[in-house]
Amino acid sequence: MIYSQWLPDRGGYAYYESSERRGLGDDLPVPRLRSTTALGVASTDIGRPLPLGAKIIGYGPVARGSIVPFDRSGLSGAPGSGTQGNLLLGILGISSAVFSAFLVRRWRHS
Repeated sequence: MIYSQWLPDRGGYAYYESSERRGLGDDLPVPRLRSTTALGVASTDIGRPLPLGAKIIGYGPVARGSIVPFDRSGLSGAPGSGTQGNLLLGILGISSAVFSAFLVRRWRHS
């Protein structure tokens, strides 16, 4: 059976294949989804669980087969996010302040 997982940090889908087989016309069991908001389940949490042992078989722009919830572990987020990003932003902020102070002093003395 083929499963597709959205790749939010690069777009498109990763395709997985499992050894699970379903007969033609067999309905898959309804997945259990827990409500995370007053409105219901977030669209990013909807999908069937990826079976153990499923192997990646490729990537593509559209979903194929059954959808699984996307994996948040690979999210890099916006540039400058995370601990290293925060450190970099802090260093850039401090160096900008020092450089600005240098320019202001130079401008006042000229």
